Formats: sequence, C-alpha cells, structure tokens
Amino acid sequence: MSHELEAEEIIEAFNRFAVDYVVIGAFAAIAQAVPILPTVDIDFFASPDLLNLDRLADALEYLDAKIRVNDLEEGLVFDRSPEFLGRMQMLNLTCEFGEFDVLFKADGIRDYRGLEERSLTVIVGRTETHVASVEDIARSKRATGRLKDLKALQVFEKFLKSRDNDLGLGR
Repeated sequence: MSHELEAEEIIEAFNRFAVDYVVIGAFAAIAQAVPILPTVDIDFFASPDLLNLDRLADALEYLDAKIRVNDLEEGLVFDRSPEFLGRMQMLNLTCEFGEFDVLFKADGIRDYRGLEERSLTVIVGRTETHVASVEDIARSKRATGRLKDLKALQVFEKFLKSRDNDLGLGR
C-alpha cells in the first residue's frame, strides 16, 4: 500500500478525532525550513493517556491503517484497540495516504507534555498541526545515535546556529 505521502490527509484524520500528538522527525524539521532531504513518511509522537489512545484508535480505524511490512504491499491488519495501542512503543503504519509512524516513546524525548509545550504550530496544506521544535528533534537524533541521525545532526546544528545568529542570539 505504499503511496506518495499525503501528510495533510493523515494530519486531518488525527485532528478530526482530537488526537493529542506532535509531529516529530524529518517532516517536522522540513516544516521549519531545516535543509534536509525530503522524507517519505510522517512521524507522530502521541500522548499515551487512555483517553488519547481511544481517540487514536478511532483515527487509525478511520484511516484503515495497517502495519507496514516489507513483503506485503497492502500491510497487515492489526488490533487497533486502545488496550493494544497502550502496550506499544512504536507502530510503523501505512494507509491509502502513505506511510506514517506513531510513537509513544522515543530517544531523547522524556514526556509528551514537555514536547507539546515546546512545539510550534504550522500549516500543512490548509491543516494546522503541531511540530516538535528543531532543538527537540536534534536532541532526539543525538540520543538515537544512529549514523544517519548523527550525520543529519550536523545540518541541524548549523541551522540552529544560523537561526540564532539571525535572531541576534549568537553566542
């Protein structure tokens, strides 16, 4: 079921069901003009509280989300119940609008509320969403420690330094 990413449609579904989330990763960085390569998916860090898991389950049902599997184009049907979601740390999903991940834990991110408080509001197409700050994304990439993240971190640090200088916050 791999399709070109229509992020606005997925975001709209999350918003329709009032899911508490913050977009993280490359999509969030690109939305803030960090000069990195385009991404093929969108990552959501979701609040793990029970009410939110219920709303997320409804959004995933609405999207007919399936587990992303390399050998199975259409993905795998899975239990979208709040109870199942509450046992997960991360889900790699697909739907007719493209690929997306839902995370409840991520390296370098301590808690949902702090991430949400530092997030910025951006417009994707005509839909409003919250994206993690560049600082939070960089912190997560640093904590993950994967080679690709450490390489991207150089771009993030250069971006942050340039932005801070432009704002008169240079050190």
